Amino acid sequence: MLQGLAAAAVATPLLPSFAQSVSDKDKPRRVIFFLQNNGFHTNTCIPIGMKKNASLSGAKLPQSIKPLEPYLDKINIINGLHGLHTSPTHSAYYGALGGYPGGEHRAPSAETIDYTLSNLLPQTILPHLRIGMGDLSSMESQPTVAALSASGPGKPLYMHCNPNHLYQTLFGSIADGKVKRRYEAKSRIFREVESIAAKGKSELRESDLERYGSYVNGFSKINDLRSKLSAYSETLKKFKPEHSEKYLSPQYETDWHDALLDIGIAALKSVRVSVRAPHLTSAAFLKLHAFLLYFLLTR
Repeated sequence: MLQGLAAAAVATPLLPSFAQSVSDKDKPRRVIFFLQNNGFHTNTCIPIGMKKNASLSGAKLPQSIKPLEPYLDKINIINGLHGLHTSPTHSAYYGALGGYPGGEHRAPSAETIDYTLSNLLPQTILPHLRIGMGDLSSMESQPTVAALSASGPGKPLYMHCNPNHLYQTLFGSIADGKVKRRYEAKSRIFREVESIAAKGKSELRESDLERYGSYVNGFSKINDLRSKLSAYSETLKKFKPEHSEKYLSPQYETDWHDALLDIGIAALKSVRVSVRAPHLTSAAFLKLHAFLLYFLLTR
């Protein structure tokens, strides 16, 4: 079902190849999903006093999205959508982007729409970037978390929650100092693990081959991405964020939220991400307009 809906949504190509020149008339199109785990009141995203369908020209926006007022001619607000069928309680987890019943400790029953779109759009270096934001202790103890995106039944996809790890993955090949040394060390380990793991398949029972193959394929994808990003270094250098103290010594969770937003924006600019799915806490939700403004200004 998701494939059918997504195919209809991208019947006309939304994103050209990263190597293709982009004119003002045909700028790249990106799909960004924002998920806020605590929910929000409808009135925070509906123009003040608006009771029915109308033009947004001259509309006054509530405080939470007021920074978007200068760009009302580029915005559509769709109200009334819901996912009550996915979960009667706090969060639907994979069901939020999958459109099926979900919940805590419940495995995905199908792929989610962000993954579907990332495969239908013209392929880029990094077609699908997933970022998660929470409290500082959680992001430190769990640098990657799977809760919202999936590539199929029982196949969760992980979000990046630690900005240092994500920075190293995307910009490590052009970094310097400790970041560069750690990137090179990890690259050697990943290549060695992939090589050793590939040789172990012959000793497994047939019933274990599919699961084991997914692990081997995971290392293959990691190494392939690192190789592609290294070859794209000149463009990456133009948009690489500064690896500052907010990465290394965050005082508050919002320092890491800011860092993850910086990396996400840099990825949108440089490696042409097709689909981006950040998961936000309440504090991070207030920073949403930074991404929306960038998205609007580059349309």
